[in-house]
Amino acid sequence: MEKDLAAVSDLLKRHQLAAAREALSSLVHERPEDPELADVLAELLLLERSPEAAVQAARQALRLGGESADRLDRLGRCLNNLGELGEAERVFRQALSHDPSRAETCTNLGHVLRRQRRLGEAEETLLRALEMNPGHPRALRTLGMIRLVSGEPAEAARLLRQALQNDPGEPGLLGHLGIALHRSGDLEAAEGAYRAALEKDDTNTETWMNLGITLQEAGHLEEAIRVYETAGTRSPTNAAPRHRLAEALLIAGKPERALAIAEEAETLDPGHPTGVAIRIVALQALRRDDEARRLLGLDTLIDGVDLECPPGYPNLTAFNRALANHVLTHPTLSFEPEGHATRRGRHTRDLLMDEKGPVAILEDAVIRAVDGYLQRRTPVADHPFPGPVPRRHRLTMWAVVMETEGHQLPHIHPSAWLSGVYYVQLPETLGSRQEDAAGWIEFGLAPDELRSSPDMPVRLVEPVEGRMYLFPSYLYHRTIPFPGDHRRISIAFDVLRRPAG
Repeated sequence: MEKDLAAVSDLLKRHQLAAAREALSSLVHERPEDPELADVLAELLLLERSPEAAVQAARQALRLGGESADRLDRLGRCLNNLGELGEAERVFRQALSHDPSRAETCTNLGHVLRRQRRLGEAEETLLRALEMNPGHPRALRTLGMIRLVSGEPAEAARLLRQALQNDPGEPGLLGHLGIALHRSGDLEAAEGAYRAALEKDDTNTETWMNLGITLQEAGHLEEAIRVYETAGTRSPTNAAPRHRLAEALLIAGKPERALAIAEEAETLDPGHPTGVAIRIVALQALRRDDEARRLLGLDTLIDGVDLECPPGYPNLTAFNRALANHVLTHPTLSFEPEGHATRRGRHTRDLLMDEKGPVAILEDAVIRAVDGYLQRRTPVADHPFPGPVPRRHRLTMWAVVMETEGHQLPHIHPSAWLSGVYYVQLPETLGSRQEDAAGWIEFGLAPDELRSSPDMPVRLVEPVEGRMYLFPSYLYHRTIPFPGDHRRISIAFDVLRRPAG
């Protein structure tokens, strides 16, 4: 029996899953109560990406054979794959209580903490794993990913290169290295990393798209278009490469083909903000203005909601002062973070992931405002908004602090369904009318490179302290720069969209 199980384990190590399952099938019938057999079955189900069955098998192994660091670690990995992150964390900690020196379990715990966005705890845990095993590839990789989202791409690239030295056959590492190099500004090295990753695995759509983005930024637009086309061919049901392709075609001055590709993407992922935004710009370029205006909804889909004074505060000014203090002392507040539209300003990460303080009150107010927004909307036939409304409002929320001449470039929010902004503090130099709109928010104007004409319909909205505006996430919007030595604090938020399918 031990020899049979060893043979199956060897098949699993070589990732020969079909052969391993065939060998296990007869053994399971012969020894249904054997804990070691349950261990191997759970490992097989884990590799087969059958998370629910894997969790059941891992729990069965614990029941039959009792607790051990190995069995608890396996159950934690199964729970992680199932998305049960809190329970996975608990089980990994339990495994470490049996064997505190397990670098693998420490790495797994760090991964789960990162997925929960508890980056400080994740980093501390991964550094502990690297003390136990300095060359652990997955610990280096996960720590590199944390450095990447923390705005340290050069350090992320160093860690990922070190991970690659210890696990050179992993294409995923090369893909992440490409991202780190790209964000470091080394486009040539990033292109090389992506191409090396695709030589090992040419089925990864995200790597194809990242290669296309790198080529596009390097000025090789036609080559980027070919790469996006390849990504779409490799992933026929994925809208994302078609969104990238349609944007590149708009830049190349081919709006008719861009519109056709965007409409194809719409059938794959209806209502995706990127797809809708591209369709609007393409329709404008083709002078199909009525259709574009209908999609934009500038006069009908932007709502203003004034916040009432929350309990526990003498007035709204006091509440806004508490919000401003929370934002200005927030540990994630950083200047012009990479990947954001903010210029001459500071930006926090998600305010809902740490100690919320007064932001918790704003979160509740936003959820009520979203419900009210929906009640005021009547669905319109053949219009992508509101589309498939999320059953539960899952929010992300971040602050933007701008100083003199601070502004935001035109952008959309691709991962959201509905977006909004709440105004905490406004500069004395805020414009007072449409003709002098300093510090106002403007809706409707796409970035210069996507537009064929500067003459596009827009809507300017005046910020008011204590007011929030809600709008579809596909609407391009920007902030107008303002003069003088003043500060403008706003808190933006997204209601995350329901995934396609």
